[in-house]
Amino acid sequence: MMTRRILMLAAVLTLTLGAAHALAHEAFRVVGTVATHKGTQLGVKIKSGRTVYVELTKTTIVLRDKTKVAATELKPGLSVVVDALGDDESDLTAKQVRIVPAIAPAPPKRARR
Repeated sequence: MMTRRILMLAAVLTLTLGAAHALAHEAFRVVGTVATHKGTQLGVKIKSGRTVYVELTKTTIVLRDKTKVAATELKPGLSVVVDALGDDESDLTAKQVRIVPAIAPAPPKRARR
């Protein structure tokens, strides 16, 4: 009887700690232009002009038109959407990088007459 209780307690603790670890990272989406790609480090220049750095891993999926491509396809100037996990923007690991068509700048507003 005591062994059963200990096993149940161990199982509950394992599940609780596992769930806490899974929730420790937040999801981030980084949208911008590839600034740098050196080794496993991808720098993405975002709308504010700041560069956000994301770590690429062996499990990171890189897509172009819904087709997997090699990470070597990530060249400076390409528009990308990066889905990443991390504690904050300074500690991101990419889960998926999508190469997307370049976003055209908004046309200038016309003056009213």
